[in-house]
Amino acid sequence: MKDRLTHAEIVRLDGQVTGLECGTMSVKTEGSPYGVTKGLLRSFRFQVNGTSLVLYSPESAIPFYGKVELPLADGDDVCLAIASEALDGQHLVYGLRHPADPRVFVAFAAGSLEFQPDRQMYYLPRLPRFWGKSRGWQASRFGVAAIMAFCLFNYLARGERVEHGLSAYVVMNSIVAVALAGYLLTIAYGALRWRLNLPTLRQRNLLAVLHALEVFDKSTIRAV
Repeated sequence: MKDRLTHAEIVRLDGQVTGLECGTMSVKTEGSPYGVTKGLLRSFRFQVNGTSLVLYSPESAIPFYGKVELPLADGDDVCLAIASEALDGQHLVYGLRHPADPRVFVAFAAGSLEFQPDRQMYYLPRLPRFWGKSRGWQASRFGVAAIMAFCLFNYLARGERVEHGLSAYVVMNSIVAVALAGYLLTIAYGALRWRLNLPTLRQRNLLAVLHALEVFDKSTIRAV
């Protein structure tokens, strides 16, 4: 199973939506493997040309992604980008587009979760964790956490006596600064490779989604 999913590709599927079923599922989004923060994902299960499919999108409390109303209903003619291999009999949907609609809906949120709805989803192709504004939100949140840490260390260091070497205040602030710089450089690295047409593996998967859906204008992407 693992080898088969690892070698899955992102392929195109066109047809009419039938048997649409909508539901929600609670997922762990942050913290330890036992979970600290939970959110809700919506699940859309349906068939196209006899192929069973599932599309996940945010409902609430999913970091960096908000709820988006998908134009999906029974009888719709759709163009999909899906995993070539099925997981538990269902193919994961990466992208959705109506032929007459310029927007393309790309399922970033499920792949960005620290703890997936199904652990085996890790073996399927994965998209970038962040897209568009979500990258800025992630950097901003990390920056705010760093500022709070600096302020806390400054408060705790009041009255500290330093006789030899560096103070604990300087050491701790240096650690936070290095962590912040490393994180921001990671985000900048991914953005730079995208702009220079030197995509990472996850970015190549995104390009495969856009190619399958025949999308050439990236401004039409709606992250879900």
